[in-house]
Order: sequence, then C-alpha cells, then structure tokens
Amino acid sequence: MPEDTLNNIHSIGIDCPSREIYLHGFLGQTEEEPGIEYRMATAFVKNMNHLTKKDGNILIHMHTIGGSWHDGMAIYNTIEYSPCPVAIIAYGSVSSMSSIILQSAGTRLMMPDTEFMLHFGSTALSGDSLAVISAIDNEKRINDRMLDIYTKRCIEGEFFRKQYKSLNKDKVKSFLTRKLKDKSDWYLSAEESVYYGFADDLVGSKKYKNTKDVRNL
Repeated sequence: MPEDTLNNIHSIGIDCPSREIYLHGFLGQTEEEPGIEYRMATAFVKNMNHLTKKDGNILIHMHTIGGSWHDGMAIYNTIEYSPCPVAIIAYGSVSSMSSIILQSAGTRLMMPDTEFMLHFGSTALSGDSLAVISAIDNEKRINDRMLDIYTKRCIEGEFFRKQYKSLNKDKVKSFLTRKLKDKSDWYLSAEESVYYGFADDLVGSKKYKNTKDVRNL
C-alpha cells in the first residue's frame, strides 16, 4: 500500500483506491470515544462526495458509539441518497445514533461480536414553559422519525415475518414502540440484530466469510 494512501486512512479516514471510508470519532484530549459529532459528519460527507464522483461500490467501516442526532442524520442522508451502492461493516458497538446510521446502507453487516443497542433519544430541557413544550414536541418528532427508519428495514426481518401472518409497517412500528417503552435501552447481539432485521448478515457467515467477500459486492 502506498504511503500516501495509508496516511489518508489514518488522518482523514478514506482509502480512495479501494473506495473505503473509516467512520469513527476524532481523537480529542481524552481517551474516550467522542461519538458522532460535527467534525465526524463533515469529514464523512466530504469523503462520500469525493468517492461518488466515480461509479463503484463504497464500503464503510463503522466503529462509533452514539452521538448527535443532527450530525448522525447528516451521515444517514448522505448514505441514503448516494448514487453508488453502499455497504457498512459495524464493529464493536452499534448504539443509539450509529444503529440508525446502519439502516441507511444497502448492505448492513455486523462483526460477530458487535453489540447493537437502540433507545428513545433524550434531551436537556431548559427555559420557560413554552420552550420546554417545544423541545418535547421536537423530541417526539425525532423519536417518530427514528421508528420509521427502523421499521422500513425491520419489516424484512425473520422475526417479523414469523410473528405476523399479515405484515405491515404499522404492526412493526407498534411492536418497536412497545419494546422501547418497556426497555430504556434494548441490547441485542449481532445474531439477534440480524434476526429482527436491524442488520442483513454477519461477517463470518456462509455468504460473507471475510471482509474480502464484502469488498467484492
């Protein structure tokens, strides 16, 4: 691998010759993962726009905890409306906002020991009563949008196809709403995330024996 390619991978998270992007938090002053934030989102949008100037598949390696809804949706929409087919391999933990980003890819893959977690978002409330009411209404809108994103992909999951003889989006969305109200944080193994339809397959399966098989999509 040429040195400039390796430098790009480590510094700005893109491997142009292989059409791969590494989606992870920027290093800060602490050792903690900063999560999805403005710098991650803007760097990712630039990298995606560069790769989509030419035809070909794009592979994203995602390793990040949750984070900002708005910055996460900037990433989600960029993938969703990409003119190029996109696959995501998720590593470590797919939590909160990163679990939503995963749904934007045409092919959603989990490393076998990756954990999946989803929950309703939270917000800090301040200001007068009208400001608080407005913030609550906005949080409800965001939660509803999140449920629609999950529902769109989960409706093809094995669990829901077995659970309902007459399957539609309303039934899936109602199930997810009840589940998230019962559990403040709903944790799933990689296998369970595939079973419910939050992911398509695991790396290491018969179809995707290793990451090379994913690159050849």
